[in-house]
Amino acid sequence: MPNFLKTALPLAALLLAAGAPARAQIANVPDSLRRSGELVGSRPSARRPAGAARPAAAATPTARLLGDGADPARASAADLPDLYENFIGACQDQYRQWGDDDWSAAATVLARLNQRYEQVRTSLSIQERLNIRSAQAEFHTLQGARKLKGRLDG
Repeated sequence: MPNFLKTALPLAALLLAAGAPARAQIANVPDSLRRSGELVGSRPSARRPAGAARPAAAATPTARLLGDGADPARASAADLPDLYENFIGACQDQYRQWGDDDWSAAATVLARLNQRYEQVRTSLSIQERLNIRSAQAEFHTLQGARKLKGRLDG
């Protein structure tokens, strides 16, 4: 077996296993949360429709990934799910063009979000906590896939 497969197969299995909680979560979404045109149980799409203008480049990684004026350290429990949604939507839109510095900045923004999450998590509903955990896992899956791609290409 080639060496790259010895490394790639366990990582691929890990990435597939990380999706299992998300699949289980999707089956338990109440009708009130279902959105037309989107997967049942998925987070609302943060992607812009085709032809929509891209926002002007933000000055800081936090503003670029969460939106202007967003401060994770001061976010209320009610605001946190939207901040994670904005974060993962921006990551999905931008990760293909990211270099090491961009990944590092995104990981720092996620760490700040996670610090605030730990402070207010008991104020969140189970569904909000599951959605936040799903966004956290999705970021780490994107990051792991990027690392794997770098190893296979390099």
